[in-house]
This record gives sequence, structure tokens and C-alpha cells, in this order.
Amino acid sequence: MNCLAFERLLDEGAPDRLPAEALAHARDCEACARSLARARSLERALEAHFSSEPEVPAGFADRVMARVERGEARGVRWLALPSALPWWTRVAFEPGVVLALATLALFVWRGNRWLAGAHAAWNALSAAPEWVHSGLLAVGFGPLADLLSRALASVGAAPVPVQFGVALGVAPLLAAIAWLAWRAGERLVATAGAR
Repeated sequence: MNCLAFERLLDEGAPDRLPAEALAHARDCEACARSLARARSLERALEAHFSSEPEVPAGFADRVMARVERGEARGVRWLALPSALPWWTRVAFEPGVVLALATLALFVWRGNRWLAGAHAAWNALSAAPEWVHSGLLAVGFGPLADLLSRALASVGAAPVPVQFGVALGVAPLLAAIAWLAWRAGERLVATAGAR
């Protein structure tokens, strides 16, 4: 037994239940004997202080719970603590701000290359309605394909900002459809695997 091991045993919080080897070490080591005496003294003081339960007024718990329920009904966040950082520091670390600053830095650094790549990607993406139309015709959804092509015909002739706005508006719908198709595929695979 050494002093470090003895201190670790004391940190576990049971100075009266130390093993015999630790007690023998405390008899031989003056520093550990003082640590043991302090730990026992602290243990006795804590027991004396917390031995008696304070008198709780009648209905105290009911009143506290009623206040909690009223606060939760109003949307009060009981554990909301004020931030230790100033607002400008918190804003600088918001994910959207970081993404916007990173995008701005990329455009400043290699703006012409990024714009050329975005333009090429947009031209490829603008051909997507034709691909969707031909795919729908191939699987037998001709009327739906015609409806979509009529709806998107004016978008193809619109300026790029309008096309971009329509794409941003349609993107969540396409993402939801893709997610639903993915979930349906998972269920089909799980059903086929269960057989």
C-alpha cells in the first residue's frame, strides 16, 4: 500500500470501512494518518448536520408542483441559464453563420471556378425535367408526365433566379418523396428477409 492508493481509497468516501492493509499504512505514515483523521472528522460533521430532516410545511410539495405545471403551461424553461458568452460570440458560432462565412470565403478565394462549376451543375440540373418526363413515359405514367411538363414549361424559359427559386421550393417535396421511397424499400427488404 502506498500513499496514492490510500488517498484513492479515502476518495471513495468510506473512511470507516477501509481494508486492514490501508489502516496499517495509516498507522505507519503520518501524512496518511492526518488524511484519515480529516476524512473521519468530515464524515462525522456531515452526519451530524444532515442527521435530522428539516420540517417541511404542509402542502409544500403540492404548491411547488402547481407552480411548475403553471410555468410549463406558459412555456417557461426552468433550467435556462444565461449564456456566459456575449451575443456576438454566440452568433459567430451558429452553424448557419459558419456555413455562410465558409461559402463566402470559398467564393472570394476561388470565385470564378466555383461560379463556373455552379453554372455547369445548374445546366445539368435544368435538364432534369426532361429526364423525369421521359422516365415517366417509359414506366407508363404518360398523363402525369404531360401534366408535369406543362407545369414546368414556363419555368424553363424563366431567368436563372426564378428557376433557382422554384428548385428551392420543390427540393423539400422531392426530399420527402425520396425519403418515403427509401422507407418503402427498407420495408420491402425487411419483408423479403423475413420470409
